[in-house]
Amino acid sequence: MYVITGASGRTGRAAASHLLEHGYHVRAVGRDPRNLARLADDGAETHQADQSDPTAMATALRGADAAYLVIQPNYIPDHPDFAAFQDQAAAALTDAVTRTGVPRVVALSSWGAQHPSGTGPVAGLHRFENRLSTAPGADITWLRAGYYMENLFDHLDSVRTHRRIIAPFDPDVPLPLVTTTDVGIAAAEELARPQTGTRIRELQGERDVTMHEVAQAITTAIGAPVTYERRTVKAFHEQLREAGVSDNVAAMMTEVPRAVNTGHLRMTQPRTPETTTPTSLESFIRTEFVPALNAS
Repeated sequence: MYVITGASGRTGRAAASHLLEHGYHVRAVGRDPRNLARLADDGAETHQADQSDPTAMATALRGADAAYLVIQPNYIPDHPDFAAFQDQAAAALTDAVTRTGVPRVVALSSWGAQHPSGTGPVAGLHRFENRLSTAPGADITWLRAGYYMENLFDHLDSVRTHRRIIAPFDPDVPLPLVTTTDVGIAAAEELARPQTGTRIRELQGERDVTMHEVAQAITTAIGAPVTYERRTVKAFHEQLREAGVSDNVAAMMTEVPRAVNTGHLRMTQPRTPETTTPTSLESFIRTEFVPALNAS
């Protein structure tokens, strides 16, 4: 039986769905059972648990042959100390794995998690990797996923009204854009195959692309010119604060473009069939971004 934490999130839902489609017994775990209803309809056993509660998570993991562990990847915009939230969840998940003796774990991390600092919230995943690796007897695969294509949804309004993408990344810096669905499917495939020891697998997307190339791909898809405009990191920080993001979270978020632009945040493994995922930027824009653009 495979336990999927964060099953109402994008990667967790994709992992659970892929396993169910292939006939595996899945326990889908999330904070709100209403968000698990679709997986229940597809045959999953559902379980309500908060990832920051070690006792609840131990109950959720009990009896698992393998588990997919996810710390909430999205910022909590008004949180006063998001790193502390990450550490609490990491401690709870590690305690639950230790208590239950789950033999096989696949856990979601991020590109750049080799660094202890200077990477915004990715530093919390560095600490998660170190903490969970102390769980006795667990074979662990860390999925270090690249920059999610779904982050492009943040630019829907700007593309719709101004035909622009505005972001703090250098226009020609290569980004390993990957879809959450591809990450979830990779997690499911890792769970279903035997593996011993601890290893790291980067998920680098179909290819590296720049923000200029993103704008060009959207231009082609909608038949209208879209340009990319780089916003300074300082202006990005000011925008976040004006939008009500806490100073703590805004500071973390602004570390990311600095790390990307300087190359501090980067992939380290060679691009191979194992590190490459199938969905191209053009496919994502055609099947996900443009329908969302037209829906509003």
